[in-house]
Amino acid sequence: MNSHHVQKSFDCKHTKSVFDNDTGEEICRNCGQVLDQKTVDFSYEGFSENYQNMRTGPRITNRIHDGGLSTVMGRSNYDSSGNPVPYKARGSLNRMRIWDSRSKSRTTSNRNLIIALSEMDKLKEKMALSESIIEKSSYFYRKALEQKLIRGRTIKGMVGACVYAACRDLGTTRSIAEISKHLHERRHTIARSYRMLFQKLRLDVPITNPVNSIVKFSNNLNLPEKVKRDAVEIFESLKKEKVIAGKKPDAVAAASVYMACIQNNKDISQFKISEISGISTVTIRNRLNEFTKYVPLI
Repeated sequence: MNSHHVQKSFDCKHTKSVFDNDTGEEICRNCGQVLDQKTVDFSYEGFSENYQNMRTGPRITNRIHDGGLSTVMGRSNYDSSGNPVPYKARGSLNRMRIWDSRSKSRTTSNRNLIIALSEMDKLKEKMALSESIIEKSSYFYRKALEQKLIRGRTIKGMVGACVYAACRDLGTTRSIAEISKHLHERRHTIARSYRMLFQKLRLDVPITNPVNSIVKFSNNLNLPEKVKRDAVEIFESLKKEKVIAGKKPDAVAAASVYMACIQNNKDISQFKISEISGISTVTIRNRLNEFTKYVPLI
């Protein structure tokens, strides 16, 4: 019986095999013979994005100046086996460490990119931005750096412009004024850099949806849900009347919120809405006088 089993194993062509994840063995499906006992698992870690990263190290990202593929030389003078490095080789090892650190920022463009990406990470924490926005911002900054659009402009101005472009592209309601406040850069500097990016990189940026701004302003003003819904209904009525074409989306949203507050007898001043939305009280009054012709405040 045993000899018959051995003969069957030798006669088997091993055309079908199965891998045992627990033991790391590759086994023939027909005869049960162990074909390999030290099989290496080359599978990838289950990231949500389509990055083909192996299980060692972080995923490739634009948020790191070298894409996350850098090597770091430690300060320890011991080899991989734990033995101390010979005294005569320590001078060469120190020179290798120096050149390794210099090679990461050997050009001005690389140093510029390192500073810009660090500013983006700071802005992400201050404004509670998502990972996708910072990833997109890093991509825009790298494109601008490749086309030599950074020269003569401030790093913070270009960082603010890239973040604003990424917010517009991904449908996140963030204004230039908010970015300017948290980045400590003048608003017109960021706006000028954004216009340059829009023209040179030919960005296809969608128009801001006023409904998102309505929700944002209402939440910041701590308004009840009914006022928020009424403001959205007012906006939809104005959209059907085709009177919002050419108007600034935030101005339309601020006026809609103010009209909803009047309808629900909420004591919210134009000045308070102006502070939240960044729209002047004069603009809010002008939009109010125009919109009440189509949506009466009853």
